[in-house]
Order: sequence, then structure tokens, then C-alpha cells
Amino acid sequence: MSLEGLDDVAWHSIDHACGPALDTPGHLRALLSDDPEVVAQAVTDLDRTVYEEGGFVCPAATAVLPFLVEVMPLLAPEHRARLLDMIERIADDGENAEQVDPGWHAAWAKAGPAIRPA
Repeated sequence: MSLEGLDDVAWHSIDHACGPALDTPGHLRALLSDDPEVVAQAVTDLDRTVYEEGGFVCPAATAVLPFLVEVMPLLAPEHRARLLDMIERIADDGENAEQVDPGWHAAWAKAGPAIRPA
């Protein structure tokens, strides 16, 4: 698993709940760890930074979505379920939020079918 294109994203110019998403590539790479505790922490970190409560879908949510689609099939069921929960909360906000990253709807339209349970 290479997370192709991860280093091509201008993370310094993408915001998440805590500011510039400079830590996001590390969290995504940590999802591929063989250590379940490292993966669990990466899921927690992504949820803490990418999901923003209060009706806002941040640009980082849009940017991480294709990478999550790539990684989710490789994850243990409990980690996959936690990420899916986060993504569903973001998608719900995307339908109802006052502020939604302009690229979210297109990213969700593409990624949604690939990650929704059958």
C-alpha cells in the first residue's frame, strides 16, 4: 500500500479542526502500521482533527477521503468501523452544514459507494 499521491497534497494549505493539516499525512500512514495501538491512535487523531462538530465540513475532510477509501479495506473491523462512523458524521454534516468545503460533495459522490457497507 503506497497511499499514492499523499505527498503531492499541499497539506500546509489545507485546514482541519486544529489549523493546517500538516499532521494528517502521518496519521494516514499510521493507519498502515502492523501495531493495532498505533492504528487506533491514528483513527482517534483523524477523528479529532478531520471531523469538526458544529456543522462544518473542513477542507481536510475532502482531502483525506480518497486515502481512507484506499486504506479502509486493509483495516481490522473495529478500526474500519470507527473510521466509517467518522466519515458518516462528516457526510451527514455535508448535507446539513452551513459551511461545507466546496470539494466535499464531489469527493463524497465518488468515495461514498466504495466505503458504504452493502
